[in-house]
Amino acid sequence: MSEIFKAKRKLKRFYVVLCAFLMTLTLSSCFDFVEQIDLKSDGSGHIAATLNLSKSKTKVSSLMKMKSIKGIQIPSQADMEKEIRSAVQLLKQTKGISNVQYKTDFSNYIVNISCDFSQIESLNAFSDILANRFKTKISNANRYYYNAQTNVFERKFVASADWKAKFNQLGSDNTTQFADAFYTQIVRFEKPVLSQTNSLAKVAGNKKGVLLKLPFMDLVYGKSSLANKITLTK
Repeated sequence: MSEIFKAKRKLKRFYVVLCAFLMTLTLSSCFDFVEQIDLKSDGSGHIAATLNLSKSKTKVSSLMKMKSIKGIQIPSQADMEKEIRSAVQLLKQTKGISNVQYKTDFSNYIVNISCDFSQIESLNAFSDILANRFKTKISNANRYYYNAQTNVFERKFVASADWKAKFNQLGSDNTTQFADAFYTQIVRFEKPVLSQTNSLAKVAGNKKGVLLKLPFMDLVYGKSSLANKITLTK
């Protein structure tokens, strides 16, 4: 029982620092988040997520020297490193997740976390832990599905009303600075892509990958979506 309470305390600590880190990110205005998924035909695969704030590292460095701004507590580098390690440990304890790796570059403010997954459900497992603990809608709003029989890979995505509200609090003068902030998803398959439903996504020349790069603010305000249904050849 004590181990359960320890895990919950770790989750709560991670969640608090993560929120502070994300708000620090929003104040930096310019960043890239890249998610790369390599999916095998049996539903297993590899995922690598990279948060890159190097384009605004000078501003981030200045923010990191402050204790708070606009009422938002700014976590220290030590806090961030500690909570990233805690997140990695949680991933290592998640069923179906293996080979968890992470790299941090605080000179350029780049963080990369990657792992192998045994099935699609394993990709959603960590989000489920956070959603159940904090009663959020993270998993319901952003979830993956794969059917090996029909060769269909699907991502469902619903823009968060909470994020929209938080960005509205920044004011129009600040939100217009996010023109260079992007979310990029790359999904690679063993089989060629037959069709996909997101009009903004591009199929690779070899037909075995799909690229979707969207302005971050378009996602926040629901002008575009990460949702996509990709059908592979049998």
